[in-house]
Amino acid sequence: MMLALVVAGVLVVAFVLRVIPIALSPRGAGIDHWFWKNYIETYRRDRQFPPALPQYVLDEYQWYPPLFPLLLSRLPARVFDRFDTLIAGVIDLARMLLLLVVIYWRTRDVSVVAVAGLLYASTPIHIFYNVALNPRGLAALMLDGLLLLLLLLLDQAGPSWVWLVIVAGSGLILLTHKMTSQLFWFLVLGTAVIYRNWSLLLLIPLSVGAAFAMSGGFYGKVLRAHWDIVAFWYRNWRWAGADLIRESPVYGDGQYERPRKLHPSGPRGLLRQAAMLVGFNPAAWVACLLVYDRLGDGGLLIFPTVVLVWLLLTCLLVLLTTFVPWFKCLGAGYLYLYNATLITSLLIGLTFKQTNSPQLSLLLTAGVLICNGGALAIYYVDFYRNKRARVHPGLEQMMERLRQLPRGVVMCIPANWYEVVAYKTGQPVLWGAHGYGFRKVEPTWPRFLVPVSDILKRHQVQYLLTMEGMLTENFVADLPAARVESVGEYHLYCFEQ
Repeated sequence: MMLALVVAGVLVVAFVLRVIPIALSPRGAGIDHWFWKNYIETYRRDRQFPPALPQYVLDEYQWYPPLFPLLLSRLPARVFDRFDTLIAGVIDLARMLLLLVVIYWRTRDVSVVAVAGLLYASTPIHIFYNVALNPRGLAALMLDGLLLLLLLLLDQAGPSWVWLVIVAGSGLILLTHKMTSQLFWFLVLGTAVIYRNWSLLLLIPLSVGAAFAMSGGFYGKVLRAHWDIVAFWYRNWRWAGADLIRESPVYGDGQYERPRKLHPSGPRGLLRQAAMLVGFNPAAWVACLLVYDRLGDGGLLIFPTVVLVWLLLTCLLVLLTTFVPWFKCLGAGYLYLYNATLITSLLIGLTFKQTNSPQLSLLLTAGVLICNGGALAIYYVDFYRNKRARVHPGLEQMMERLRQLPRGVVMCIPANWYEVVAYKTGQPVLWGAHGYGFRKVEPTWPRFLVPVSDILKRHQVQYLLTMEGMLTENFVADLPAARVESVGEYHLYCFEQ
């Protein structure tokens, strides 16, 4: 009975924390959310795979890993339409439930289950990321299950059929999410090198082969699209999150740098990146300290050392993709911390009572929970104030106006609005950056590389949706004659034919 109450309690806490951003954004939030709704609803209606999404003018092919949207397309339309904002959070709670099962199986201690559950429930990156539909949670759940199976083989030499499950599972990860696939390959490579278990390296080609087989060859296109996005960010990582206009070689002065870009320069930029890494998952870095116990044979860890090795390898990839230029093309480093949470909660939860220094263990655990709470408070306030992150009433009115206007290509500044505008207005948008064709979007994003007048002519853009403070004088001077409609700080430029 006590176990059931504890599990129910931490699940409720986790659910409430994940629902708060949804409650703060009743008109919708999250960039990718609208793309996945578009993809899933189009596929469900047309039954064409991959679906054709012609409203994205700069896309060539929808070659995303297909498993996540294909699974969601199986949901009844009324269920998906009503609960789409909760799906990512529910998948995350399933991952948390897996953690609680493993913790109780290992310890039979309800208090440890409670501590591990609260750590997972309050980790900020899960609340931040699961505000929108996304395949990362499903891929993370698969990777967690795969690592637990791999642990069974490495620790206990389990039955050989488990290898078949691992190979199949690795193929499914490749068909679900690209960054999780990269992390999986990195963990396999690192584990093989550290333990001199070279047979593990076979999982890399076997995972690719499994993905090809299960997708009927479609993974070849996914792999090509994977290379396309990596090559794009290898050329453009310096400008991830940049100001489209003020950091443009055409319109910028070469001095301005948006403070909130992903890779800001200088000492302050490094400090901001470090603060992000700690703030999104404080427990991951605290759990890394357990390496001192294992190196010193302190006896605190009751799980095999390889679990700690996987955490260290994950955090190493976080650091590489955050601070080392050659690796920055592999995605925003802090997002890999999403995958570290189950292992982190497992390690800290297990050492909560199994320790030679109970006071220190209690202090560290309490400190992590306090840090989680503080980081969540900062995130909630920032999310509420951020007019790019969610749909405000003024933006909703502008989109309603766009629905009434004749069909025409829409440019959005900021680019965060492209997905919601495409979904809610039905108008074509000057956007892509989905499956394949990143070179088509490069002249306009992540910064303007050519004059906006050339872009408007080339793609016959009829509307520009923006807000106060986004445009500069020299940019506006390049725009053709237009009728400007405004709702508060939101502006819609309707260009004359």
